[in-house]
Amino acid sequence: MAMTEARASRIRQELHGRIASLARDKGRLSRVELVEGVDTIRTIASTYGFATVASLAGRLESALGRDTAPATLLIWLDAMDDAVTLEPMRSPAQAALLASVALRVGH
Repeated sequence: MAMTEARASRIRQELHGRIASLARDKGRLSRVELVEGVDTIRTIASTYGFATVASLAGRLESALGRDTAPATLLIWLDAMDDAVTLEPMRSPAQAALLASVALRVGH
């Protein structure tokens, strides 16, 4: 069953809100809380077909395991927020967004 535009809009709002909360609270959250927040975003995105968001969230989870700096965290969160707006994305656009993040964070 295809997702209605109204449903997609509600999911986008939820994802934008969760990403904004992580960005706002990054200094107060423990690494475990950050990972849990990102994992929740990944799960929601994956469940509702926001593949690029889910991919970025998975990569951010891995980066958090490598002791990501706060500035790097914001790069990931900004890219995830952009992806929420742009979903669904075609493969070339998804690859370009992922490459731009990798370039900015030095991976």
